[in-house]
Amino acid sequence: MSLKGQTVRIIVSEPWDWKENLFGIIVSDRGGDKLLVKLTKPVIGKKLTSDLIELTPRYEKTTFKSLSQHYSVTVGGALVTENSDEFDYIIIGSVTLD
Repeated sequence: MSLKGQTVRIIVSEPWDWKENLFGIIVSDRGGDKLLVKLTKPVIGKKLTSDLIELTPRYEKTTFKSLSQHYSVTVGGALVTENSDEFDYIIIGSVTLD
């Protein structure tokens, strides 16, 4: 089952002083290994400002398939841009379907 088009909530656990949850829509589900999410508003990182974040499972042998059963997945997230290979690793958190 493709997760494309689903709304997600990203609960940020690191950095610890992060102020709010992130929300967005899954733009692409890359084989269960990566999610590309278009956020509802841009995030300012150290190197990039973008409304696109690439999420990858934080732990080995974890995929995003459990999201379809409404479980959360612990992730690392990096801001990315559409037309470049640049990225800015910014968060650790958990993602759930909203």
